[in-house]
Amino acid sequence: MMRQRFTLPKYDWTVYAYYVVTKPNADEILDALVGIGCHGEHLEGAYNNLTSGKLDTGLTYSNSSSCETVIVFAKTSSAKEFQQSYKHETGHLQMHIAQTFGIDPYGEEIQYIGDDIVDATWDIAKDLLCEHCRKH
Repeated sequence: MMRQRFTLPKYDWTVYAYYVVTKPNADEILDALVGIGCHGEHLEGAYNNLTSGKLDTGLTYSNSSSCETVIVFAKTSSAKEFQQSYKHETGHLQMHIAQTFGIDPYGEEIQYIGDDIVDATWDIAKDLLCEHCRKH
């Protein structure tokens, strides 16, 4: 598993990202989720997802009060599957920020948030988007 912590400065939003997550990583991620205020059915759903051992899944949980997110990309079966998980989960992150700050989901600003997420995650994500890199 790879870990990353980054901030989106414009929104003072902290993201805890986990890549290539497998079942043995569940406890650490559940602790991170609890740490940002995840509980109840959201935590139970995360537990079920993380302990299922399934490939090609992910999750995103945000606490809009503290402007924090835990984003998880499970181990994927291919670069294409990582791209789909990456797009899906980062899309949730974009929407959580947009909802928190009242940003128009049809406007330009939400797209710039997506660009900022790509910039922040690129050094890790680029290797998971390449089949050659994934094998070496």
